[in-house]
Order: sequence, then C-alpha cells, then structure tokens
Amino acid sequence: MKFEDFKRALIGEWRGTKQLYLEPPAPAVSSPSTLFVKPVAGGSFLQFNYDWTYEGEAQAGVLLFGCDEENAASAAWVDSFHMSSKIMSLTGSAADRSAEVSGSYAAPPGPDWSWRITIRSVSLNELTIVMHNISPEAQENLAVQIDYTRSV
Repeated sequence: MKFEDFKRALIGEWRGTKQLYLEPPAPAVSSPSTLFVKPVAGGSFLQFNYDWTYEGEAQAGVLLFGCDEENAASAAWVDSFHMSSKIMSLTGSAADRSAEVSGSYAAPPGPDWSWRITIRSVSLNELTIVMHNISPEAQENLAVQIDYTRSV
C-alpha cells in the first residue's frame, strides 16, 4: 500500500476505547476516545486530533504525521497527559498498512527515555494506535492501546 493509499484509509472520524497502562502489570485504565484525521498542508501531512479522559478529566492530543517517497516517516506529537508542555519529534518508517515512529524525552536526573507510536490500518473501518514507553536499558512497556472504528 502506497502512502497516499494509507493516508486515504486513515482520513475520517473514529470512535474507540483507549487502554492506558500506567504501571505494568497493573490493569489498564479504559476510557472512550474520539479521533479526527484530516489532511493538512496541501495534503502532504495528516493531522490526528484525539481526546480521552483520565480520572474524569478531559485529555487531548495531536499528532502531525508525514512520509516521503522512500517511506521515511516523521511526526510531531503533543498530548495533555503524556507530554505536558513539550513537543516530541519522532522519526521512523511506513510500510503497507502501518507506520511506526519513535522519539525520546528527558527523564532527569537519569538518561532520556524513548516513546514509540505505531499506527495500523487494520481494515477500511478499523484503526489501532499503540504506544510503548522504552527505558534507557531498552525495556519496552505497553503504555497505550487505542482501538478505533470508523464513525463517519
């Protein structure tokens, strides 16, 4: 699947359930989530706007995503819960029906940690976003999984 086809498969309105994993192996905290994916900058990028709740408080995030002809992907990500007041820059790749981008964030007084976001078009009407938190020792922990179905 070419990136143009992948983009078209993602554009639209989505509804789903966000599973937030705070401290493995604790059970996930679930909340409803809505996602709006639209083309921006003349169709060169996709903007993902999503919302969810945690302990009754509204949360929201934005992912700006792009990919070149060689399938090199890049993204900028903000989230009211996960990112505070920082913007994370991520890079990675896209292939077939999925894309994966990774970035890092400061965790003073220790070394930086990593964050990986995977976007997968499961079918025309199903979309999954999975996020992993990765320690400096390369220990990966599932942080978020959101399973969406197309609403429009």
